[in-house]
Amino acid sequence: MMDFNYLPAHETLLTQYLEQRPEALNLRALEGFLFAIVCSPDGVEPEMWLSEATAADEHISEEVVFALLALHHQISEQVFTQGFSLPFTLSSSWQDKQQWSVGFLHGCQGYLNKLSQCEQLSEELQQALVTSTELLGFFSLGHDQIEAYCQSIEVDINAFVEQQYQLAAEIAPAYAELIEQVAVNSGLYDE
Repeated sequence: MMDFNYLPAHETLLTQYLEQRPEALNLRALEGFLFAIVCSPDGVEPEMWLSEATAADEHISEEVVFALLALHHQISEQVFTQGFSLPFTLSSSWQDKQQWSVGFLHGCQGYLNKLSQCEQLSEELQQALVTSTELLGFFSLGHDQIEAYCQSIEVDINAFVEQQYQLAAEIAPAYAELIEQVAVNSGLYDE
Protein backbone atom coordinates (compact mmCIF):
# COMPACT_ATOMS: atom_id res chain seq x y z
CA MET A 1 0.00 0.00 0.00
CA MET A 2 1.29 3.45 -0.88
CA ASP A 3 1.96 5.99 1.83
CA PHE A 4 0.17 9.23 0.96
CA ASN A 5 1.46 11.30 3.88
CA TYR A 6 2.16 14.85 2.78
CA LEU A 7 5.72 15.60 3.87
CA PRO A 8 7.80 18.81 3.92
CA ALA A 9 9.74 17.40 0.95
CA HIS A 10 6.47 17.28 -1.02
CA GLU A 11 5.75 20.91 -0.20
CA THR A 12 9.25 21.92 -1.31
CA LEU A 13 8.90 19.94 -4.54
CA LEU A 14 5.47 21.45 -5.29
CA THR A 15 6.63 24.98 -4.52
CA GLN A 16 9.57 24.60 -6.92
CA TYR A 17 7.42 22.98 -9.61
CA LEU A 18 4.65 25.58 -9.40
CA GLU A 19 7.10 28.49 -9.46
CA GLN A 20 8.31 27.18 -12.85
CA ARG A 21 4.75 27.10 -14.20
CA PRO A 22 3.31 30.59 -13.77
CA GLU A 23 0.15 29.57 -15.64
CA ALA A 24 -0.55 26.90 -12.99
CA LEU A 25 -1.94 27.53 -9.53
CA ASN A 26 0.59 28.49 -6.87
CA LEU A 27 0.78 26.42 -3.67
CA ARG A 28 -1.63 28.54 -1.57
CA ALA A 29 -4.16 28.72 -4.41
CA LEU A 30 -3.73 24.97 -4.93
CA GLU A 31 -4.58 24.36 -1.26
CA GLY A 32 -7.79 26.39 -1.58
CA PHE A 33 -8.63 24.73 -4.88
CA LEU A 34 -8.14 21.23 -3.45
CA PHE A 35 -10.23 22.07 -0.39
CA ALA A 36 -13.10 23.03 -2.73
CA ILE A 37 -12.56 19.89 -4.85
CA VAL A 38 -12.55 17.65 -1.76
CA CYS A 39 -15.87 19.22 -0.68
CA SER A 40 -17.44 18.75 -4.13
CA PRO A 41 -20.56 16.60 -4.35
CA ASP A 42 -19.45 15.60 -7.86
CA GLY A 43 -16.53 13.34 -6.94
CA VAL A 44 -13.92 15.01 -9.16
CA GLU A 45 -11.50 12.51 -10.71
CA PRO A 46 -7.77 13.12 -10.13
CA GLU A 47 -7.12 13.50 -13.87
CA MET A 48 -9.50 16.45 -13.96
CA TRP A 49 -8.16 18.39 -10.99
CA LEU A 50 -4.53 17.51 -11.80
CA SER A 51 -4.97 18.99 -15.27
CA GLU A 52 -6.60 22.11 -13.83
CA ALA A 53 -4.00 22.55 -11.07
CA THR A 54 -1.00 22.15 -13.38
CA ALA A 55 -2.36 24.05 -16.39
CA ALA A 56 -2.53 20.75 -18.31
CA ASP A 57 1.17 19.92 -17.96
CA GLU A 58 1.72 16.87 -20.17
CA HIS A 59 5.33 16.47 -19.00
CA ILE A 60 4.70 16.40 -15.26
CA SER A 61 6.97 14.03 -13.35
CA GLU A 62 5.68 11.13 -11.27
CA GLU A 63 7.21 12.72 -8.17
CA VAL A 64 5.16 15.90 -8.66
CA VAL A 65 1.97 13.92 -9.34
CA PHE A 66 2.57 11.92 -6.16
CA ALA A 67 3.17 15.15 -4.17
CA LEU A 68 -0.09 16.58 -5.54
CA LEU A 69 -1.96 13.39 -4.62
CA ALA A 70 -0.42 13.49 -1.14
CA LEU A 71 -1.58 17.10 -0.66
CA HIS A 72 -5.07 16.15 -1.84
CA HIS A 73 -5.05 13.20 0.57
CA GLN A 74 -3.95 15.41 3.48
CA ILE A 75 -6.71 17.96 2.82
CA SER A 76 -9.25 15.15 2.44
CA GLU A 77 -8.18 13.64 5.77
CA GLN A 78 -8.51 17.04 7.43
CA VAL A 79 -11.97 17.62 5.96
CA PHE A 80 -13.43 14.21 6.74
CA THR A 81 -11.64 12.93 9.83
CA GLN A 82 -9.36 15.39 11.62
CA GLY A 83 -11.37 18.58 11.28
CA PHE A 84 -10.32 21.12 8.67
CA SER A 85 -8.85 24.45 9.65
CA LEU A 86 -7.76 27.27 7.37
CA PRO A 87 -4.10 26.87 6.34
CA PHE A 88 -3.43 30.53 7.12
CA THR A 89 -3.82 32.72 10.18
CA LEU A 90 -5.01 36.25 10.66
CA SER A 91 -1.37 37.36 10.73
CA SER A 92 -0.49 35.57 7.46
CA SER A 93 0.32 37.80 4.54
CA TRP A 94 -2.63 39.18 2.60
CA GLN A 95 -1.22 37.45 -0.47
CA ASP A 96 -1.36 34.00 1.18
CA LYS A 97 -4.93 34.56 2.31
CA GLN A 98 -5.92 35.98 -1.05
CA GLN A 99 -4.37 33.15 -3.05
CA TRP A 100 -6.08 30.50 -0.92
CA SER A 101 -9.46 32.21 -1.34
CA VAL A 102 -8.97 32.62 -5.10
CA GLY A 103 -8.09 28.92 -5.41
CA PHE A 104 -11.10 27.97 -3.30
CA LEU A 105 -13.50 30.03 -5.43
CA HIS A 106 -11.99 28.56 -8.59
CA GLY A 107 -12.43 25.01 -7.29
CA CYS A 108 -16.04 25.33 -6.17
CA GLN A 109 -17.38 27.29 -9.15
CA GLY A 110 -18.78 24.29 -11.03
CA TYR A 111 -20.86 22.80 -8.25
CA LEU A 112 -21.83 26.18 -6.78
CA ASN A 113 -23.38 27.23 -10.07
CA LYS A 114 -25.33 23.98 -10.23
CA LEU A 115 -26.46 24.03 -6.59
CA SER A 116 -27.33 27.72 -6.39
CA GLN A 117 -29.61 27.42 -9.45
CA CYS A 118 -31.62 24.59 -7.89
CA GLU A 119 -35.19 25.68 -7.22
CA GLN A 120 -35.82 22.80 -4.78
CA LEU A 121 -33.46 24.24 -2.17
CA SER A 122 -34.97 25.96 0.82
CA GLU A 123 -34.23 29.64 1.25
CA GLU A 124 -32.32 28.80 4.42
CA LEU A 125 -29.98 26.32 2.70
CA GLN A 126 -29.51 28.61 -0.29
CA GLN A 127 -28.53 31.46 2.05
CA ALA A 128 -26.18 29.20 4.03
CA LEU A 129 -24.49 28.16 0.79
CA VAL A 130 -24.03 31.73 -0.41
CA THR A 131 -22.91 33.11 2.95
CA SER A 132 -20.41 30.36 3.70
CA THR A 133 -18.91 30.57 0.22
CA GLU A 134 -18.62 34.35 0.46
CA LEU A 135 -16.89 34.05 3.84
CA LEU A 136 -14.37 31.50 2.56
CA GLY A 137 -13.83 33.58 -0.57
CA PHE A 138 -13.62 36.91 1.29
CA PHE A 139 -9.87 37.27 1.03
CA SER A 140 -10.00 36.97 -2.77
CA LEU A 141 -10.80 40.67 -2.70
CA GLY A 142 -7.98 43.15 -2.91
CA HIS A 143 -6.88 44.80 0.32
CA ASP A 144 -7.57 48.20 -1.26
CA GLN A 145 -11.17 47.16 -2.07
CA ILE A 146 -11.78 46.20 1.54
CA GLU A 147 -10.11 49.35 2.76
CA ALA A 148 -12.37 51.49 0.57
CA TYR A 149 -15.44 49.57 1.73
CA CYS A 150 -14.49 50.00 5.40
CA GLN A 151 -13.96 53.72 4.89
CA SER A 152 -17.35 54.05 3.20
CA ILE A 153 -19.15 52.45 6.15
CA GLU A 154 -16.81 54.03 8.71
CA VAL A 155 -15.53 50.77 10.19
CA ASP A 156 -11.99 49.99 11.33
CA ILE A 157 -10.44 47.76 8.65
CA ASN A 158 -8.43 45.69 11.14
CA ALA A 159 -11.51 44.87 13.21
CA PHE A 160 -13.51 44.10 10.07
CA VAL A 161 -10.84 41.80 8.61
CA GLU A 162 -10.43 40.02 11.95
CA GLN A 163 -14.18 39.46 12.13
CA GLN A 164 -14.26 38.07 8.57
CA TYR A 165 -11.30 35.79 9.32
CA GLN A 166 -12.95 34.46 12.50
CA LEU A 167 -16.20 33.75 10.64
CA ALA A 168 -14.34 31.97 7.81
CA ALA A 169 -12.38 29.91 10.35
CA GLU A 170 -15.68 28.85 11.97
CA ILE A 171 -17.31 27.96 8.63
CA ALA A 172 -14.37 26.04 7.11
CA PRO A 173 -14.66 22.85 9.23
CA ALA A 174 -18.37 22.48 8.38
CA TYR A 175 -18.24 23.46 4.71
CA ALA A 176 -18.10 19.89 3.32
CA GLU A 177 -21.04 18.88 5.49
CA LEU A 178 -23.02 21.90 4.29
CA ILE A 179 -22.26 21.07 0.64
CA GLU A 180 -23.41 17.48 1.24
CA GLN A 181 -26.63 18.67 2.89
CA VAL A 182 -27.32 21.15 0.09
CA ALA A 183 -26.56 18.52 -2.58
CA VAL A 184 -28.90 15.95 -1.03
CA ASN A 185 -31.68 18.52 -0.58
CA SER A 186 -31.24 19.81 -4.13
CA GLY A 187 -32.55 16.56 -5.56
CA LEU A 188 -29.65 16.57 -8.03
CA TYR A 189 -27.74 13.85 -6.17
CA ASP A 190 -28.59 10.54 -4.55
CA GLU A 191 -27.84 10.22 -0.84
